Amino acid sequence: MAHGLLKTFLTLAIFTLLNCSVVRAADPLHYELRFERPSTHLMDVTIRAADLEGPSVEFAMPDWAPGSYYLENYSANVQAFRAVGSDGKELSWRKTDSQTWRVELGGANAVTVSYQVFGDTLRNNQAQYNERHAFIGGPSVWMYLVGGKERPVELTIAVPTGWKVATGMERTSDHAFRAADYNWFADAPLEISDFAEKDFQVLGTTYHVIVHDVEDQKDFSKFTQDAQKFVETIVPMFSSVTGAEQAAPFKDYWFLFHVWPNTGGGLEHLNSTQINFSRGWDAQVPAPGYGTQYNLKLFVTAHEFLHAWNVKRLRPLPLGPFDYSQMVHTPSLWISEGLTSYYGELALERAGLISPQQYLDEISYTITNFEQNPGRRERSIEDTSWDTWFNGDTVIQLNNLKNTNYSYYDGGQIMGHILDFAIRQNTKNQKSLDDWMRLLYSRYALPKPGFQPDDAVKAASEVAGVDVSEIFSKYISGKEPIPYEKYFAYAGIAVEKKLDPEKPWLGVSHSKSDDGHAKITNVIPGSSAGTAGLDRDDVVIGIDGRSVDEDAFNETILEHKPGDTLHITVIRLGEIKEIPVTLIASPYPAYKLKPMENPSDQQKAMYNSWMGIK
Repeated sequence: MAHGLLKTFLTLAIFTLLNCSVVRAADPLHYELRFERPSTHLMDVTIRAADLEGPSVEFAMPDWAPGSYYLENYSANVQAFRAVGSDGKELSWRKTDSQTWRVELGGANAVTVSYQVFGDTLRNNQAQYNERHAFIGGPSVWMYLVGGKERPVELTIAVPTGWKVATGMERTSDHAFRAADYNWFADAPLEISDFAEKDFQVLGTTYHVIVHDVEDQKDFSKFTQDAQKFVETIVPMFSSVTGAEQAAPFKDYWFLFHVWPNTGGGLEHLNSTQINFSRGWDAQVPAPGYGTQYNLKLFVTAHEFLHAWNVKRLRPLPLGPFDYSQMVHTPSLWISEGLTSYYGELALERAGLISPQQYLDEISYTITNFEQNPGRRERSIEDTSWDTWFNGDTVIQLNNLKNTNYSYYDGGQIMGHILDFAIRQNTKNQKSLDDWMRLLYSRYALPKPGFQPDDAVKAASEVAGVDVSEIFSKYISGKEPIPYEKYFAYAGIAVEKKLDPEKPWLGVSHSKSDDGHAKITNVIPGSSAGTAGLDRDDVVIGIDGRSVDEDAFNETILEHKPGDTLHITVIRLGEIKEIPVTLIASPYPAYKLKPMENPSDQQKAMYNSWMGIK
């Protein structure tokens, strides 16, 4: 360490000791949760901390939540902060930044802080309290003791009459819980309501399916049975390396489902997951890329469940220990999220919940959409991981990310196939991506430090028995075109790329405006729309002199062919403009995967073992 840096480090260390308390790891923090009237959406939180030393102590709200790479500004929902000493006297405090409260102890060695949190958002790692339920996403509600996140936590909840509590935290009574430290505490969401529950057991672990449904209260027995099937497929994959008494690294696991209007998404936790659906359990309406909404529910659930191994225990080194105060960057989310999608989808096929051709159709859809992203020219798959924070909900300014960025979920899921087939091909189908994941898990999963990008590359080459680093440098760190035909052929799968010279392409995305017209939300560079000068926020009111709503806009475009010129009437900044647009054919092919008609014995063996076909 350079002399100047050492001097700065010592100065900061002395400042910290003089201005903040020293806490002891073994002293538990006692949290209490109470509720105001449901219509206020306010929850009362009390924290009691003892055995403190020093002139002051700090409490802070997280700025983000693990697994959800957005700056959330949770502290904006905090109000009525107070601090009192062990003698009941008020202690002075002030905020040192947007998320931290510094309490002056004035000689006290214990403090009780209290505050209220407003919660009315049912979303990943948010909080909602109303007359129907309370959901607690930990980072949005629980402050932490700065310098004391390693201390054990005890929680008591004043549960409203008729409600009960579901959580992955250790239960010490019906309304009391315990966690080993703040990270565990914050990573254990709670559903507090009159929820329904169904359980099943797999290889020594009990799985609790918790459902709070305000839509149609349909029976979820079939979904529970199907969930058990993919759990039975996923758990054995890691059972040899988890080191637990049971096959999974937990004795209980909690699926916390909400069926609630206008919601969606899911988030992983150490021994639980929170998943939101806006449609009931038997919804069979189409879901592009997944077949039906029901299949999408299965995929999301399998994906979040597999995260219990990949990301919650095996994770990139920069993600832990968690620094809740700032953005944390890593180029490896394509592994954490993309490979989880790879196995989540594949688990449904291996469990018999979708057919092999359904699986190939879904991957065809993913590849087609992935290759249509103009951002492929701007960012590598690793770049999309590093820059994920740009996509946060708190970003207000307009940007061009729709044309310069894309999903590392899709990129990683696609590269899962490429790496899996490369490993199988080089080992004559004796090793697979499963072995690579197990090797990474055995070397880098908690409580060990996480992995760095080079660790993943070296482990892949070790499993494959040959140097496969070129796959990473070309297609993951680099932006070279992915040779799908080469790698899928190893498993006897033909890759068809089809351009449709007769299909017109305008090159815009759009939403429905308030009056039902098509409002342009993005224009792809080099498209017909881009060349003609159509712009974001243009509202299309007519084509060739005819009024069109959003549905008619799509239909009218498809009625024409490349080379046709349309006169599109738009409203832009309050003015009516007519813009001539000459349609072209889409430069992006549609991909189609299907088994080869006459595969070799080696191709057939690889296909069957990969798909789990006995």
